Amino acid sequence: MKPFLVFVAAALAALLPTSPAQDLVAIRAGKVWTISSGLLENAVILVKDGRIEAVGADLEVPWNATVVDARDKVVMPAWILAHSTAGLGGGNNERMQNVPFLTVADGLDPSSLAIEEGRRNGVGVANVMPGNQTLVAGRGLIARYVGRTVEEMTLRERSGLKLSFAAGQGNVIAQIREMRRVLDDAAALKKDLERKREEWQKAKDAGAIKDEEFKEEPDETKKPLVDLIEGKLVGWLYVPGSAELAEVARLKEKYALKLVLILGPRCYKAAEQVKALGYPVVLDENALEFRETDPETGDEKIVSPAKVFADAGIEFAISLGDDGRGPERHPWWQLATMVRSGIDRETALRSLTSVPAKILGLDAELGTIQAGRAANLQVLTGDPFQATSWVDTVMIDGEIVYERSKDQRLKLLFGENEGNK
Repeated sequence: MKPFLVFVAAALAALLPTSPAQDLVAIRAGKVWTISSGLLENAVILVKDGRIEAVGADLEVPWNATVVDARDKVVMPAWILAHSTAGLGGGNNERMQNVPFLTVADGLDPSSLAIEEGRRNGVGVANVMPGNQTLVAGRGLIARYVGRTVEEMTLRERSGLKLSFAAGQGNVIAQIREMRRVLDDAAALKKDLERKREEWQKAKDAGAIKDEEFKEEPDETKKPLVDLIEGKLVGWLYVPGSAELAEVARLKEKYALKLVLILGPRCYKAAEQVKALGYPVVLDENALEFRETDPETGDEKIVSPAKVFADAGIEFAISLGDDGRGPERHPWWQLATMVRSGIDRETALRSLTSVPAKILGLDAELGTIQAGRAANLQVLTGDPFQATSWVDTVMIDGEIVYERSKDQRLKLLFGENEGNK
Protein backbone atom coordinates (compact mmCIF):
# COMPACT_ATOMS: atom_id res chain seq x y z
CA MET A 1 0.00 0.00 0.00
CA LYS A 2 1.30 3.46 -0.84
CA PRO A 3 2.46 5.63 2.11
CA PHE A 4 -0.24 8.24 1.49
CA LEU A 5 -2.99 5.60 1.48
CA VAL A 6 -1.57 4.07 4.63
CA PHE A 7 -1.74 7.48 6.29
CA VAL A 8 -5.37 8.01 5.22
CA ALA A 9 -6.39 4.55 6.41
CA ALA A 10 -4.72 5.14 9.78
CA ALA A 11 -6.43 8.50 10.14
CA LEU A 12 -9.85 7.02 9.37
CA ALA A 13 -9.25 4.18 11.82
CA ALA A 14 -8.46 6.70 14.53
CA LEU A 15 -11.80 8.40 13.95
CA LEU A 16 -13.79 5.19 14.27
CA PRO A 17 -14.74 3.90 17.74
CA THR A 18 -12.92 0.75 18.79
CA SER A 19 -16.03 -0.55 20.56
CA PRO A 20 -19.74 0.33 20.67
CA ALA A 21 -20.41 3.55 22.59
CA GLN A 22 -21.86 2.93 26.04
CA ASP A 23 -25.36 4.33 26.29
CA LEU A 24 -25.20 5.59 29.87
CA VAL A 25 -27.19 8.59 31.08
CA ALA A 26 -27.32 10.10 34.56
CA ILE A 27 -30.25 12.37 35.40
CA ARG A 28 -29.63 14.67 38.37
CA ALA A 29 -33.09 15.54 39.68
CA GLY A 30 -34.28 17.96 42.33
CA LYS A 31 -37.28 15.69 42.96
CA VAL A 32 -38.20 12.24 41.67
CA TRP A 33 -41.74 10.91 41.88
CA THR A 34 -40.96 7.20 41.73
CA ILE A 35 -44.64 6.18 42.13
CA SER A 36 -43.41 2.84 43.54
CA SER A 37 -41.57 4.27 46.57
CA GLY A 38 -42.70 7.84 47.01
CA LEU A 39 -40.89 11.12 46.46
CA LEU A 40 -37.09 11.34 46.48
CA GLU A 41 -35.20 14.61 46.99
CA ASN A 42 -31.96 15.40 45.16
CA ALA A 43 -31.75 11.98 43.53
CA VAL A 44 -29.91 10.49 40.57
CA ILE A 45 -31.45 8.20 37.95
CA LEU A 46 -29.00 6.04 35.99
CA VAL A 47 -30.19 4.90 32.58
CA LYS A 48 -28.27 2.34 30.55
CA ASP A 49 -29.26 1.04 27.13
CA GLY A 50 -32.78 2.40 27.50
CA ARG A 51 -33.51 0.97 30.94
CA ILE A 52 -33.31 2.31 34.46
CA GLU A 53 -30.24 0.80 36.10
CA ALA A 54 -30.56 2.48 39.49
CA VAL A 55 -32.26 5.36 41.29
CA GLY A 56 -31.41 6.92 44.63
CA ALA A 57 -30.30 9.98 46.57
CA ASP A 58 -26.81 8.65 47.26
CA LEU A 59 -25.81 7.41 43.80
CA GLU A 60 -22.49 8.46 42.34
CA VAL A 61 -22.55 9.73 38.77
CA PRO A 62 -20.22 7.61 36.58
CA TRP A 63 -17.46 9.57 34.88
CA ASN A 64 -18.49 8.31 31.43
CA ALA A 65 -22.21 9.10 31.74
CA THR A 66 -24.02 11.77 29.78
CA VAL A 67 -25.47 14.03 32.47
CA VAL A 68 -28.94 15.58 32.28
CA ASP A 69 -29.09 18.46 34.75
CA ALA A 70 -32.58 18.56 36.26
CA ARG A 71 -31.57 19.70 39.74
CA ASP A 72 -34.22 22.43 39.69
CA LYS A 73 -36.86 20.17 38.16
CA VAL A 74 -39.15 17.20 38.86
CA VAL A 75 -38.69 13.81 37.15
CA MET A 76 -41.58 11.36 36.83
CA PRO A 77 -42.63 8.38 34.74
CA ALA A 78 -44.04 9.49 31.39
CA TRP A 79 -47.83 9.35 31.42
CA ILE A 80 -49.61 6.22 30.22
CA LEU A 81 -53.08 6.46 28.71
CA ALA A 82 -55.12 3.29 29.18
CA HIS A 83 -57.68 4.45 26.61
CA SER A 84 -57.27 7.14 23.97
CA THR A 85 -58.40 8.06 20.46
CA ALA A 86 -55.36 10.28 19.82
CA GLY A 87 -54.12 10.10 16.26
CA LEU A 88 -57.42 8.86 14.82
CA GLY A 89 -58.90 12.20 13.87
CA GLY A 90 -61.30 12.69 16.77
CA GLY A 91 -63.20 10.70 19.38
CA ASN A 92 -66.08 9.72 17.09
CA ASN A 93 -63.83 8.27 14.43
CA GLU A 94 -65.84 5.07 13.87
CA ARG A 95 -69.63 5.19 13.46
CA MET A 96 -70.30 1.89 11.67
CA GLN A 97 -72.06 -0.31 14.17
CA ASN A 98 -70.41 -3.71 13.77
CA VAL A 99 -66.88 -3.73 12.34
CA PRO A 100 -64.78 -6.01 14.60
CA PHE A 101 -62.41 -6.75 11.72
CA LEU A 102 -61.11 -3.18 11.57
CA THR A 103 -57.96 -2.08 13.38
CA VAL A 104 -56.80 1.39 14.41
CA ALA A 105 -53.45 0.59 12.79
CA ASP A 106 -55.11 1.41 9.46
CA GLY A 107 -56.15 4.88 10.61
CA LEU A 108 -53.48 5.98 13.09
CA ASP A 109 -51.57 9.09 12.00
CA PRO A 110 -48.12 9.32 13.66
CA SER A 111 -47.83 12.96 12.58
CA SER A 112 -51.15 14.04 14.10
CA LEU A 113 -51.31 17.15 16.27
CA ALA A 114 -52.92 15.08 19.05
CA ILE A 115 -49.84 12.85 19.35
CA GLU A 116 -47.54 15.85 19.14
CA GLU A 117 -49.59 17.52 21.89
CA GLY A 118 -49.37 14.30 23.91
CA ARG A 119 -45.56 14.35 23.84
CA ARG A 120 -45.66 18.04 24.82
CA ASN A 121 -47.82 17.04 27.79
CA GLY A 122 -45.53 14.18 28.87
CA VAL A 123 -47.35 11.16 27.39
CA GLY A 124 -45.10 8.22 26.58
CA VAL A 125 -47.50 5.37 25.77
CA ALA A 126 -51.19 5.14 24.91
CA ASN A 127 -53.68 2.41 24.19
CA VAL A 128 -55.26 3.81 21.03
CA MET A 129 -58.84 2.61 20.59
CA PRO A 130 -61.79 3.51 18.34
CA GLY A 131 -64.33 6.02 19.65
CA ASN A 132 -67.51 5.37 21.63
CA GLN A 133 -70.18 6.11 19.00
CA THR A 134 -70.50 2.55 17.73
CA LEU A 135 -71.32 -0.99 18.87
CA VAL A 136 -68.28 -3.11 17.97
CA ALA A 137 -65.67 -0.78 16.53
CA GLY A 138 -62.56 -2.86 15.93
CA ARG A 139 -59.22 -3.53 17.56
CA GLY A 140 -56.82 -1.13 19.23
CA LEU A 141 -53.06 -1.09 19.65
CA ILE A 142 -50.63 0.15 22.27
CA ALA A 143 -48.50 2.91 20.81
CA ARG A 144 -45.25 4.52 21.87
CA TYR A 145 -45.35 8.28 21.29
CA VAL A 146 -42.31 8.19 19.01
CA GLY A 147 -41.82 7.09 15.43
CA ARG A 148 -42.67 8.18 11.91
CA THR A 149 -44.68 5.09 11.02
CA VAL A 150 -47.33 3.03 12.76
CA GLU A 151 -44.91 0.09 12.80
CA GLU A 152 -42.29 2.17 14.63
CA MET A 153 -44.88 3.40 17.14
CA THR A 154 -46.43 0.00 17.87
CA LEU A 155 -45.57 -1.45 21.25
CA ARG A 156 -48.28 -4.11 21.14
CA GLU A 157 -50.22 -4.87 17.98
CA ARG A 158 -53.47 -6.04 19.60
CA SER A 159 -54.69 -4.43 22.80
CA GLY A 160 -58.32 -5.49 22.63
CA LEU A 161 -61.68 -5.08 20.91
CA LYS A 162 -63.70 -1.89 21.39
CA LEU A 163 -67.35 -2.30 22.40
CA SER A 164 -69.82 0.39 23.38
CA PHE A 165 -73.23 0.78 24.98
CA ALA A 166 -73.47 4.40 23.82
CA ALA A 167 -76.66 4.66 21.80
CA GLY A 168 -76.05 6.60 18.61
CA GLN A 169 -79.76 7.37 18.21
CA GLY A 170 -80.52 7.63 21.91
CA ASN A 171 -82.10 4.17 22.17
CA VAL A 172 -80.14 2.28 24.84
CA ILE A 173 -82.49 -0.72 24.78
CA ALA A 174 -81.90 -1.21 21.07
CA GLN A 175 -78.15 -0.91 21.57
CA ILE A 176 -78.18 -3.59 24.28
CA ARG A 177 -80.40 -5.85 22.17
CA GLU A 178 -78.02 -5.56 19.23
CA MET A 179 -75.00 -6.28 21.44
CA ARG A 180 -76.70 -9.44 22.67
CA ARG A 181 -77.39 -10.54 19.10
CA VAL A 182 -73.80 -9.94 17.99
CA LEU A 183 -72.34 -11.86 20.92
CA ASP A 184 -74.88 -14.69 20.60
CA ASP A 185 -73.94 -15.07 16.93
CA ALA A 186 -70.25 -15.24 17.86
CA ALA A 187 -70.99 -17.83 20.54
CA ALA A 188 -72.98 -19.91 18.03
CA LEU A 189 -70.10 -19.71 15.54
CA LYS A 190 -67.66 -20.82 18.25
CA LYS A 191 -69.91 -23.77 19.14
CA ASP A 192 -70.23 -24.77 15.47
CA LEU A 193 -66.45 -24.73 15.06
CA GLU A 194 -66.06 -26.88 18.17
CA ARG A 195 -68.52 -29.40 16.70
CA LYS A 196 -66.62 -29.52 13.41
CA ARG A 197 -63.33 -29.95 15.28
CA GLU A 198 -64.76 -32.91 17.22
CA GLU A 199 -66.00 -34.50 13.98
CA TRP A 200 -62.60 -33.93 12.38
CA GLN A 201 -60.85 -35.56 15.33
CA LYS A 202 -63.09 -38.63 15.16
CA ALA A 203 -62.40 -38.95 11.42
CA LYS A 204 -58.67 -38.58 12.02
CA ASP A 205 -58.70 -41.21 14.75
CA ALA A 206 -60.47 -43.54 12.35
CA GLY A 207 -57.77 -42.98 9.74
CA ALA A 208 -60.07 -41.22 7.28
CA ILE A 209 -58.13 -37.92 7.43
CA LYS A 210 -54.38 -37.45 7.12
CA ASP A 211 -54.20 -33.73 7.97
CA GLU A 212 -52.08 -33.06 11.05
CA GLU A 213 -54.33 -30.35 12.43
CA PHE A 214 -57.80 -28.86 12.14
CA LYS A 215 -57.47 -25.94 9.72
CA GLU A 216 -60.90 -24.32 9.60
CA GLU A 217 -61.00 -20.81 11.11
CA PRO A 218 -63.84 -18.32 11.59
CA ASP A 219 -64.41 -15.81 8.84
CA GLU A 220 -61.93 -12.95 9.25
CA THR A 221 -64.75 -10.45 9.69
CA LYS A 222 -66.04 -12.39 12.71
CA LYS A 223 -62.88 -13.88 14.19
CA PRO A 224 -62.23 -11.02 16.68
CA LEU A 225 -65.66 -11.60 18.23
CA VAL A 226 -65.02 -15.34 18.48
CA ASP A 227 -61.66 -14.57 20.09
CA LEU A 228 -63.52 -12.33 22.56
CA ILE A 229 -65.96 -15.13 23.44
CA GLU A 230 -63.07 -17.57 23.84
CA GLY A 231 -61.19 -15.19 26.15
CA LYS A 232 -58.32 -14.69 23.70
CA LEU A 233 -59.11 -10.99 23.29
CA VAL A 234 -59.99 -8.36 25.90
CA GLY A 235 -63.11 -6.28 25.35
CA TRP A 236 -62.89 -2.56 26.10
CA LEU A 237 -66.50 -1.69 26.89
CA TYR A 238 -67.74 1.88 27.12
CA VAL A 239 -70.54 2.21 29.67
CA PRO A 240 -72.13 5.68 29.65
CA GLY A 241 -74.28 5.33 32.79
CA SER A 242 -75.28 3.22 35.73
CA ALA A 243 -78.36 1.76 34.01
CA GLU A 244 -76.18 -0.20 31.57
CA LEU A 245 -74.17 -1.89 34.34
CA ALA A 246 -76.88 -4.51 34.84
CA GLU A 247 -76.23 -5.66 31.26
CA VAL A 248 -72.49 -5.80 31.98
CA ALA A 249 -73.22 -8.16 34.88
CA ARG A 250 -75.38 -10.31 32.61
CA LEU A 251 -72.64 -10.55 29.98
CA LYS A 252 -70.11 -11.48 32.63
CA GLU A 253 -72.32 -14.28 33.92
CA LYS A 254 -73.22 -15.63 30.47
CA TYR A 255 -69.91 -15.38 28.67
CA ALA A 256 -67.25 -14.76 31.37
CA LEU A 257 -65.81 -12.09 29.09
CA LYS A 258 -62.46 -10.46 29.81
CA LEU A 259 -63.38 -6.79 29.95
CA VAL A 260 -62.04 -3.37 30.81
CA LEU A 261 -64.77 -0.86 31.61
CA ILE A 262 -64.53 2.69 30.29
CA LEU A 263 -67.00 4.53 32.48
CA GLY A 264 -68.92 7.70 31.76
CA PRO A 265 -69.68 10.24 34.52
CA ARG A 266 -73.14 8.90 35.43
CA CYS A 267 -71.73 5.50 36.47
CA TYR A 268 -70.77 6.92 39.87
CA LYS A 269 -74.30 6.20 41.11
CA ALA A 270 -73.53 2.47 40.98
CA ALA A 271 -70.02 2.46 42.45
CA GLU A 272 -70.68 -0.63 44.57
CA GLN A 273 -71.98 -2.49 41.52
CA VAL A 274 -68.83 -1.52 39.61
CA LYS A 275 -66.72 -2.82 42.48
CA ALA A 276 -68.64 -6.11 42.59
CA LEU A 277 -68.05 -6.69 38.87
CA GLY A 278 -64.31 -6.72 39.54
CA TYR A 279 -63.27 -5.44 36.11
CA PRO A 280 -60.44 -2.93 35.59
CA VAL A 281 -61.81 0.61 35.34
CA VAL A 282 -60.89 3.57 33.16
CA LEU A 283 -62.72 6.85 33.72
CA ASP A 284 -63.33 8.84 30.56
CA GLU A 285 -62.05 12.41 30.39
CA ASN A 286 -65.36 13.88 31.59
CA ALA A 287 -65.85 11.49 34.51
CA LEU A 288 -63.58 13.21 37.02
CA GLU A 289 -65.93 16.07 37.82
CA PHE A 290 -69.13 17.48 36.33
CA ARG A 291 -72.12 19.62 37.21
CA GLU A 292 -75.39 17.83 37.91
CA THR A 293 -78.83 19.45 38.19
CA ASP A 294 -81.45 18.09 40.56
CA PRO A 295 -84.51 17.33 38.35
CA GLU A 296 -86.93 18.29 41.15
CA THR A 297 -85.37 21.37 42.75
CA GLY A 298 -83.28 22.61 39.83
CA ASP A 299 -80.32 23.03 42.18
CA GLU A 300 -76.92 22.46 40.63
CA LYS A 301 -74.04 20.74 42.34
CA ILE A 302 -70.54 19.60 41.45
CA VAL A 303 -70.15 15.82 41.46
CA SER A 304 -66.81 14.00 41.47
CA PRO A 305 -67.25 10.42 40.22
CA ALA A 306 -63.51 9.91 40.68
CA LYS A 307 -63.84 10.70 44.40
CA VAL A 308 -66.84 8.37 44.73
CA PHE A 309 -64.90 5.51 43.15
CA ALA A 310 -61.79 6.23 45.22
CA ASP A 311 -63.85 6.21 48.44
CA ALA A 312 -65.37 2.88 47.36
CA GLY A 313 -61.87 1.39 47.08
CA ILE A 314 -62.00 1.10 43.28
CA GLU A 315 -58.65 1.50 41.53
CA PHE A 316 -58.96 3.41 38.27
CA ALA A 317 -57.01 4.96 35.42
CA ILE A 318 -58.05 8.29 33.95
CA SER A 319 -58.23 9.62 30.40
CA LEU A 320 -57.13 12.82 28.69
CA GLY A 321 -59.21 14.62 26.09
CA ASP A 322 -57.68 14.76 22.64
CA ASP A 323 -59.98 17.10 20.74
CA GLY A 324 -57.57 20.03 21.18
CA ARG A 325 -60.10 22.31 22.89
CA GLY A 326 -61.11 21.42 26.44
CA PRO A 327 -58.87 21.64 29.52
CA GLU A 328 -59.33 17.88 30.00
CA ARG A 329 -56.50 17.34 27.50
CA HIS A 330 -53.99 18.64 30.06
CA PRO A 331 -52.68 16.13 32.63
CA TRP A 332 -52.18 18.82 35.29
CA TRP A 333 -55.84 19.83 34.91
CA GLN A 334 -57.08 16.27 35.40
CA LEU A 335 -54.73 15.67 38.33
CA ALA A 336 -55.59 18.96 40.01
CA THR A 337 -59.30 18.29 39.51
CA MET A 338 -58.99 15.04 41.44
CA VAL A 339 -56.99 16.64 44.25
CA ARG A 340 -59.52 19.50 44.49
CA SER A 341 -62.21 16.84 44.95
CA GLY A 342 -60.35 15.33 47.90
CA ILE A 343 -58.34 12.55 46.24
CA ASP A 344 -54.78 12.23 47.56
CA ARG A 345 -51.87 13.11 45.28
CA GLU A 346 -50.46 9.58 45.16
CA THR A 347 -53.76 8.09 43.97
CA ALA A 348 -54.04 10.83 41.35
CA LEU A 349 -50.53 10.18 40.02
CA ARG A 350 -51.06 6.42 39.91
CA SER A 351 -54.13 6.93 37.71
CA LEU A 352 -51.84 8.10 34.88
CA THR A 353 -48.86 5.86 35.57
CA SER A 354 -48.87 2.55 37.42
CA VAL A 355 -52.61 1.80 37.20
CA PRO A 356 -52.87 2.10 33.40
CA ALA A 357 -49.62 0.14 33.11
CA LYS A 358 -51.24 -2.65 35.15
CA ILE A 359 -54.44 -2.59 33.10
CA LEU A 360 -52.42 -2.86 29.88
CA GLY A 361 -50.24 -5.67 31.25
CA LEU A 362 -47.16 -3.45 31.14
CA ASP A 363 -46.59 -3.00 34.87
CA ALA A 364 -43.33 -4.99 34.77
CA GLU A 365 -41.99 -2.45 32.24
CA LEU A 366 -43.64 0.92 32.75
CA GLY A 367 -45.41 3.20 35.21
CA THR A 368 -42.77 3.50 37.94
CA ILE A 369 -39.20 4.66 38.33
CA GLN A 370 -37.22 1.69 39.60
CA ALA A 371 -34.38 -0.52 38.49
CA GLY A 372 -35.17 -2.74 35.53
CA ARG A 373 -38.01 -0.65 34.15
CA ALA A 374 -37.93 0.99 30.73
CA ALA A 375 -36.66 4.57 30.88
CA ASN A 376 -39.92 6.27 29.94
CA LEU A 377 -39.49 9.53 31.82
CA GLN A 378 -40.59 13.14 31.79
CA VAL A 379 -38.82 16.14 33.27
CA LEU A 380 -41.12 18.90 34.50
CA THR A 381 -40.28 22.46 35.47
CA GLY A 382 -42.29 22.14 38.68
CA ASP A 383 -45.10 20.41 40.55
CA PRO A 384 -47.20 18.22 38.19
CA PHE A 385 -50.37 19.56 39.82
CA GLN A 386 -49.58 23.19 38.96
CA ALA A 387 -50.72 24.92 35.76
CA THR A 388 -47.45 26.87 35.73
CA SER A 389 -45.41 23.67 35.36
CA TRP A 390 -44.33 22.59 31.89
CA VAL A 391 -42.83 19.45 30.43
CA ASP A 392 -39.19 20.21 29.69
CA THR A 393 -38.06 16.82 28.34
CA VAL A 394 -39.61 13.45 27.49
CA MET A 395 -37.59 10.25 27.24
CA ILE A 396 -38.94 6.99 25.79
CA ASP A 397 -36.84 3.84 26.12
CA GLY A 398 -33.90 6.04 27.06
CA GLU A 399 -34.21 8.17 23.93
CA ILE A 400 -35.05 11.86 24.24
CA VAL A 401 -38.11 12.36 22.02
CA TYR A 402 -39.17 15.84 23.13
CA GLU A 403 -37.32 18.94 24.32
CA ARG A 404 -39.23 22.11 24.99
CA SER A 405 -36.26 24.22 23.91
CA LYS A 406 -36.52 22.64 20.44
CA ASP A 407 -40.31 22.72 20.13
CA GLN A 408 -40.75 24.45 16.77
CA ARG A 409 -44.49 24.95 17.17
CA LEU A 410 -44.01 26.81 20.45
CA LYS A 411 -41.36 28.98 18.83
CA LEU A 412 -43.73 29.83 16.00
CA LEU A 413 -46.56 30.61 18.40
CA PHE A 414 -44.71 32.46 21.14
CA GLY A 415 -41.28 33.38 19.84
CA GLU A 416 -37.79 31.92 19.88
CA ASN A 417 -37.32 32.22 23.65
CA GLU A 418 -40.47 30.31 24.62
CA GLY A 419 -38.73 26.94 24.68
CA ASN A 420 -36.25 28.16 27.31
CA LYS A 421 -38.87 29.30 29.81
